[in-house]
Amino acid sequence: MSSNRTTPQEFHRLPWPKPGLFLKNGGPIALGTGLVALDIVVTDRKGVKSRQWAGGTCGNVLAILAYLGWRAYPAVTLGDDLAAQLVLEDFQRFRVHRRFLQRSEGRHTPIVVERIRTHGPRGPRHRFLWTCPNCGAWLPRYQAILATDAKEIIEKMPTPKVFFFDRVSRGALNLACASRDRGAVVVFEPSGIRDERLFHEAINLSDVVKYSHERLGRLRSGKKYNTPVIEIETFGSEGLRYRSRNGSNTARPWKEMAAYLVRDLRDAAGAGDWCTAGIIHVLASKGAKGLKEASAERIESALQLGQALAAIKCRHEGARGPMYALSKKQLEAAVKGVLQGETLTCAEEETNERWLSDLLEVVCPSCDTHKGGRSAASMGRDRMITK
Repeated sequence: MSSNRTTPQEFHRLPWPKPGLFLKNGGPIALGTGLVALDIVVTDRKGVKSRQWAGGTCGNVLAILAYLGWRAYPAVTLGDDLAAQLVLEDFQRFRVHRRFLQRSEGRHTPIVVERIRTHGPRGPRHRFLWTCPNCGAWLPRYQAILATDAKEIIEKMPTPKVFFFDRVSRGALNLACASRDRGAVVVFEPSGIRDERLFHEAINLSDVVKYSHERLGRLRSGKKYNTPVIEIETFGSEGLRYRSRNGSNTARPWKEMAAYLVRDLRDAAGAGDWCTAGIIHVLASKGAKGLKEASAERIESALQLGQALAAIKCRHEGARGPMYALSKKQLEAAVKGVLQGETLTCAEEETNERWLSDLLEVVCPSCDTHKGGRSAASMGRDRMITK
């Protein structure tokens, strides 16, 4: 990235979203599909025990929007298992709507283990484990919503202002089309390209496309994809760059925005999800019509909020750590502080969840099978869930 970019010192001059960070009850509707998983977060920090939360890109973005005052509806199918129950209980805590969350005995709920190493020359680092640390078996992975299930949801869904998806499937594209036809902003955050044809269709359907340079930097290497209304490429701690279309549908030049400095980084996982939620929060509350009328200043204001939320997230462990560690007043004050260039610190986070291997014994399908199937899950549930 070049040195000709917007700096953090310039960000706070942009207008603060009004009437404030949090919306009152009855906010706009967000519908989404993609990865919703049980996140198990493990750190080597002394005295901090393993924790489990609802996660996955789609799960995080919609939960954050619900926390900010949106009416969020994930459209996914989970397993009929303990992992799904833990996800649903966490969603309920933040008033995520469960109307289009289905459970199937033929599926297992995706599980992701995040392991955080705090000691090292480069500071805290995290990695995701896709196999069970307890038994070594592959943990359950993402399975797309079926097109038949998407059809039923389309017939019943309320009118959304935004549709978010992070995985491409025929069911997801059908939901995106139906949402766009009803005036929603379609936001696509791909993590990879598996089916080139469906991926091309997803890009052409979307108003906002956001992706990481590390994973999809080659996305714009050719000219086969249309330019969305707003395209965002992220570079981690170096910030992001974006471009938008003008009234004649011609893409404007890329513009770069530096990231906020995080002095006390604990965990970067999930920062991109907070950034996405902040962008949606500012730009999509009035649907596609509002996005079309958004000024350049408002677009930068949305990116500003997204990066401020991402910086705050990095000071807390777990993809949605600030939602558990801070009150709403504290989070709003922290956002304003970041925008004004303040250096923030966070207190040690106390948690009560415990015994990672025991937890995996009752949520990992392979461990659970060896322990006696569903009966083991039911026996372990009261021991493992900490309110």
